[in-house]
Amino acid sequence: MSNLPTRRGFLALTGAGATASLAGCSQFESIGQSDDDETAAVTLQVRPDEETISTLGDEIQSDVESGDLGRQEAQLEYQKRQRELVESAATDFEDSAPTAITIENSETAYGLFLVTGSDEAILQSLRDGAVGAIYPGEQYDPLVRQQQQRAQQLEQQQALLEQQRQTGADGETNESETATETAAGNDSSDGNESTAGNETDG
Repeated sequence: MSNLPTRRGFLALTGAGATASLAGCSQFESIGQSDDDETAAVTLQVRPDEETISTLGDEIQSDVESGDLGRQEAQLEYQKRQRELVESAATDFEDSAPTAITIENSETAYGLFLVTGSDEAILQSLRDGAVGAIYPGEQYDPLVRQQQQRAQQLEQQQALLEQQRQTGADGETNESETATETAAGNDSSDGNESTAGNETDG
């Protein structure tokens, strides 16, 4: 891509908002220095659009304010549903990726793709908002491992929360059973006292 020789030129083309999306992506420094129009493999991270994320945040906040969710439950629910949105956005990208982009590897659950192909097509995917960030190709595996660790932590937190809920439910059940048994015992005692009184009268 001869008209885009440096990373600075790329940022000027895509806009200031893309600056953070390219942090550390040194491959773009060499764009325009080769004779072809394709970059080496790069890692794309697909994210839901900001409006969808904002709507999700509003829904979770509403559930907290109404008392349907506690703070810890809300945090876990937000993370879980955000991952679902990421996977949905990644699936859409995978299904509609331009033919000029070749997906070499992917983890749609985490929104990560290792791709090669046309420089222009890759840049356009960022400008269009289909892609949220571009990283060097060698960052693909570390990013996947990072996301796997986060997913495991989320699962552990959800399991712990479910265990706490179950423990609380069991405690309430035991209290209810104890109260029922106590009431039944009192009724039985009252009945025995009444019978004893009748025998005395006889």
